[in-house]
Amino acid sequence: MKRNSRLIGRFFVPVLLLCVISLSAHASDGSHTTVRLVADVSAVRPGETFTVGVLMTMEKGWHTYWKNSGEAGLPTEIQWTLPRGFTAGEAAWPVPEKHLEAGDVLTYGYTNETMLLVPVTAPAGLAEGSRATLEAEISWLECEKICVPGSARATLTLPVVLALPPAANTKLFGRYRELIPRPAAAVPGLSLETTFASGGRVSLRGRLEGAEGRDGWDFYPEALGALEVGRTEVTSNADGAMMTIPLSSGQPVAGKQVLRGVVIYPSPDGTRRGADLELVLDENFLATVKGAGSTQGPAVSILEREFTTVQGPEAGQSLALYLLFALVGGVLLNIMPCVLPVIALKIFGLVKMAGHEPARTRRLGWVFSLGILASFLVLALAVIVLKLAGQQVGWGFQFQEPLFVIIMTAVVFAFGLSLFGVYEIRLPGAAVSQVSALVGGQQGKGYAASFSEGVFATVLATPCTAPFLGSALGFAFAQPPGIILLIFACVALGMALPYLLITARPAWLKFLPKPGEWMVTAKQFMGFLMMATVLWLLYVLGKQLGMEAVVWTLAFLLAVGCACWLVGRFVTLSAPRSRVIAIWVLAAVLTVAGYVVFIDAILDVRSVIGGQRADDSGEEEIAWQPFSLARLEEELASGRPVFLDFTAEWCLTCKVNERTVLGDRQVVEKFRGSGIVAIKADWTNRHPDITRLLQKFGRSGVPLYVVFPAGNPGAPDVLPEVITPSMVIEAIERAIDPGAAIDASHAPGSRP
Repeated sequence: MKRNSRLIGRFFVPVLLLCVISLSAHASDGSHTTVRLVADVSAVRPGETFTVGVLMTMEKGWHTYWKNSGEAGLPTEIQWTLPRGFTAGEAAWPVPEKHLEAGDVLTYGYTNETMLLVPVTAPAGLAEGSRATLEAEISWLECEKICVPGSARATLTLPVVLALPPAANTKLFGRYRELIPRPAAAVPGLSLETTFASGGRVSLRGRLEGAEGRDGWDFYPEALGALEVGRTEVTSNADGAMMTIPLSSGQPVAGKQVLRGVVIYPSPDGTRRGADLELVLDENFLATVKGAGSTQGPAVSILEREFTTVQGPEAGQSLALYLLFALVGGVLLNIMPCVLPVIALKIFGLVKMAGHEPARTRRLGWVFSLGILASFLVLALAVIVLKLAGQQVGWGFQFQEPLFVIIMTAVVFAFGLSLFGVYEIRLPGAAVSQVSALVGGQQGKGYAASFSEGVFATVLATPCTAPFLGSALGFAFAQPPGIILLIFACVALGMALPYLLITARPAWLKFLPKPGEWMVTAKQFMGFLMMATVLWLLYVLGKQLGMEAVVWTLAFLLAVGCACWLVGRFVTLSAPRSRVIAIWVLAAVLTVAGYVVFIDAILDVRSVIGGQRADDSGEEEIAWQPFSLARLEEELASGRPVFLDFTAEWCLTCKVNERTVLGDRQVVEKFRGSGIVAIKADWTNRHPDITRLLQKFGRSGVPLYVVFPAGNPGAPDVLPEVITPSMVIEAIERAIDPGAAIDASHAPGSRP
């Protein structure tokens, strides 16, 4: 439970809750942000307007917030105390950055340093030689792993002169004035085309002469009253970028509304610049916004559409059938590529158990199964907690968190080193006799080892969706907590069933090879299987965070490897107790230091924003288009057939299908010759729209393949998790010629 609570606290507690908890512990002298006032002139001239900068400097790793803080946080506020006759205008905010906080909370703010520019006008009757003192009470919220409020009183005193005062802080103000957004019409070469789609989606097509093909486009909305502005979806291309802004509302919206925000664009010199934008939203468009109190609109959003191929329990499927699906899917998980390395180790353990007493063999099988069951129940509890917290999750959701992938990489790497003989956990002296009953001595597998193998197999199984398992889990994720626990328990029972049967009949072990010298070679070979798993996890991490993340993770693995070597080299059965403790402490310090230096401080995985990975679609033969709801709805509205591929880089089943089926020459030629639109819904990182759309088709994980026929998007084909070239080709033929489609009750999409 401790591990589960740490997982929930790390990933799923909203930032605002952490802010509230930290209020009582905050002291005014412990702020991580310093504030001072600076001016762009060295003196005040009566009747003139000058600029005061509120300069904020944050410690490394900390950030403050923009005027629209996003899904959490609070904007910086300024309360002025000015001499008589002085007036302060509205603050101008530099272009912000995006931060992905714990719990998948997107915020807008600043790191390292920022400066708000405030125009101040002096009265005309000031006496030359006098001095003007400006005071400001600045309050802010600063966040790193926790959030704490900060405040400071800053003052600025300037002399009064009648002559034109000389400029001051020229470079500082020049730099920040470049970061203040300008009106879009005032930016040379910038063009923005706006389209409004039903369902409350605003699309901006941006282009800047001299900066074609550059990444870096984005849109930062300001608060919009009754309307809620969702996360901007950005698709870059050679001409510029398409920015899609989803709007929603929990109440009716009356009259026109104005959407204000900042369009971030890459300047020709590569720096980020901003343009202020105002869009008038008329009543006809607002009537299509989801939840705005009107059901009228030119089209129904795909998230609101009912599909004839998705059959829930009300269509005849009973809970017992889904429990059977869960059981069979759990059994099939054992042959999925994600789990094969650990299953090979378990078979290796069964070989070592051959000839042992039957009672102990049965107990070891039960303990291995208990590890699987406990792991699945922990996953089920995590899903229940997330659902109660309003989160959208699916099967394999933990692999969407880069930090989890990094930790799993380190664990698998260390496991592989133990198989190569780099180290072996030993307990000295009397401790061996005390725990021999637990670990099983020098022969066979101990109870602790069997339980950990069950846990390990479960963790590696979660990126895979076996046949039948997708339907069962898709049903489970929409059910009450009791049903979720029951279905997850059935999956665990199915996965453990082969080992329960084998160990229940120890006589069957005689059919396995006899123990011998060959087992040393087999053990080392399994170490290479572990290293292959490490390569897969690094590949997933590279797709999530880029090549730099892979390099620094490899540096962290070097530290882990050194720690394992220290344990293997110096922790021996004859080593004195003091040396054993010292070596273990040194190994732990080395591992933690490697994480802090290479992962926490340099990589800073907490600030990664989904969707910033390199697009490698150019290497594929099928012309895949990136997923967005606006793009999908546009293609379906045009009457074109669409092949929608739900995939993820951490899903080995998906990668096998891509290489062997979607990479098949006949399948590629069919895609090219049919004119079907191929859209890839990449779920490698969290994507709420993809999660909701998966749930529309009764699924909780990937892979999933949906083929929308031309002119009839309400009756798509839903293909199974394991596909074949002929299956894909036939689905495309039905999609491009709906009149020849077979009856839905016999179509692949009719599978429950």
